[in-house]
Amino acid sequence: MTHSTGPDATIHDIPNFEALLDPYPGYSALAATGPVLLLRSHRGVEYYGIFDAKLAREALRDQRFSKSSAAMKRALDRQGLDGASAGFPISSMKGGNLLNTDPPDHTRLRKLVNMTFSPRRIELLRQQVETLVVGLIEAMRQKSALDLVADYTYPIALTMICDILGVPRQDRDQFRHLATQAMTPGAPDQAECRTQLIAYLTALVAAKREASDPAVAPDDQPDVLSALCAARIASDALTEDELISMSFLMLVAGHETTVGLIGNALILLDRYPDQRRLLIEDESLLRQAIEEVLRFDGPVHQTTMRATLESVEIGGVTIPEGYFVRVFLAHCNRDPGIYEDPDRFDITRKPVPNLAFGHGPHLCLGSHLARLEAQVAIKRFLEAFPTYTLTGGAEAIKWAGTVIRAAAVIPADAGLA
Repeated sequence: MTHSTGPDATIHDIPNFEALLDPYPGYSALAATGPVLLLRSHRGVEYYGIFDAKLAREALRDQRFSKSSAAMKRALDRQGLDGASAGFPISSMKGGNLLNTDPPDHTRLRKLVNMTFSPRRIELLRQQVETLVVGLIEAMRQKSALDLVADYTYPIALTMICDILGVPRQDRDQFRHLATQAMTPGAPDQAECRTQLIAYLTALVAAKREASDPAVAPDDQPDVLSALCAARIASDALTEDELISMSFLMLVAGHETTVGLIGNALILLDRYPDQRRLLIEDESLLRQAIEEVLRFDGPVHQTTMRATLESVEIGGVTIPEGYFVRVFLAHCNRDPGIYEDPDRFDITRKPVPNLAFGHGPHLCLGSHLARLEAQVAIKRFLEAFPTYTLTGGAEAIKWAGTVIRAAAVIPADAGLA
């Protein structure tokens, strides 16, 4: 039986789940109420949450749930909200990117970006990750106390995405501050940092375009941003605003998720020492281990917002036109109908596709790179520090509080004494 919902529906107020030590009991309590619920976030944004894995896959393929900037603006205006401060720093960009467009524009953009992440470039990136990780581990060997974020996860993710896009080394500390603040809803300087970051990217795009040789194929360009500029010159496929918007997306989203994935893996392998021992003893489990981290506590707990283009019936609920919708990926990845004993962290679990990087047309473009970085980072870290321990207990871990499930501080002892 379908029941219609809308302005008079019961609203469930929810916390910033991504910043909680263990948000999963909260997810389960909501899901027990129903598979589709009207929620209000800690930032005051009202949206419908989807908690059922089958319905999640349906919704993520359904083009009535739009990612277009126009649809998002209408839904924001309905609630009297500003995009960035309400938690929409990427979707509210002026130009088109992979998170604020629908097909066919999204299809065009994705094809262009796919050209720049060729197998050749991915293999070069693997070599870069290996070199970077070895250097970071050597530096950590000289320390008695570690912060696994500042010393390891953040330098890996930030250095790699900056190398990919060709951000000069002297600008990277500035970029880290601007990107972090721009992605933190409610931060006092969020708007100013976002403005500065866009201005920086505008200048960077202009410099790359001026330096690019249109006779050189995109795959032979020195970095992804140069490749996108070359593709634009060759086919006039990307506008100036699209280049800037795509750069913003890749710089911000392309490093926060990797910080979260590697950090969550190190936390879980400390919390479950039997699983750590299995991985140390059998390196062939590495890929499965990363997939289990993604399923058990991945870096993206909820999808970015979508907005309904018309009234949509799903899970016995009719969501009115112009309402926000999000899928609770983290809860869906513990669906007992799909995963046996889903609340158990088990790196030997038979691989079953998960929703950690989304599903459908908006499946995360950087998922292969994130997995590659995590595999190299965890393998080399365990080789160097097989007996590492987190210090100060669970309370010592500080969560970033951005839209990504990532720790900002992970105190640890390398275990070398």
